Amino acid sequence: MVRFLSLWAMVAFTGGGTTVLYGEIEPAAQKIFASYAEFLGGVDAFEEIDTARLKMSMEMPGLGMNMERTVTFKAPDKVYMDVYIQGYGKMRQGFDGENGWAIDPIQGRRPLMGRELDQLKDETNFREGLYLADKYSSARVVRKREDGLTTIECINADNGLLEMLYFEEPIGLLRRSDYTEDMGPQGSVPVSVRFDVYEKVGDIRLPVETSADMMGTSVRAVITSFEPNVEVDDSIFKLPE
Repeated sequence: MVRFLSLWAMVAFTGGGTTVLYGEIEPAAQKIFASYAEFLGGVDAFEEIDTARLKMSMEMPGLGMNMERTVTFKAPDKVYMDVYIQGYGKMRQGFDGENGWAIDPIQGRRPLMGRELDQLKDETNFREGLYLADKYSSARVVRKREDGLTTIECINADNGLLEMLYFEEPIGLLRRSDYTEDMGPQGSVPVSVRFDVYEKVGDIRLPVETSADMMGTSVRAVITSFEPNVEVDDSIFKLPE
């Protein structure tokens, strides 16, 4: 969930930016990552969750846009989501572990490939916060800010892109993430995501209120429910006939 639960995927934003190569996970960064994983509930608590259903409301005041989003997960790699966008309609996406697909009012039914498919695959991992040392090929503590947050400079292992993470110590609480999004012909733009409120749900904690700024547009997302180990019919992950 570090990347704002792939918030921007529903409006067709894709990852990109400047590639940087160096370093490894430094011990000071690893210690903070481990503290954050413990704060979230730890590996054992998350590994007990085989399926989950998450509901979220989202708003983009600058665009006058409101969304309602439901995501269903099944370990290790299945995901189904539906998003209702006011004034646009309902869009659905699914990944069954091998194939991804989408249905929406404009493009209809279609398979997902390339970056769109990669984004959907990212949705399957709601445990990402536990494994930051695996997500990044490089991470180093660079400074402590005036607001008291500790800055870690990271390189994403999948795409080589630079990300900045800001943690509240000593509990290692992730408060902010800055990274770059590639807008295609429009070029690359900075994104800043803030994890405003965490709440405990059973034995785990989730960032239930999150906000972001991108291209002068603000977005606020609120998780309204998270149900672990729900009954799931595997057919929902496949493209409907």
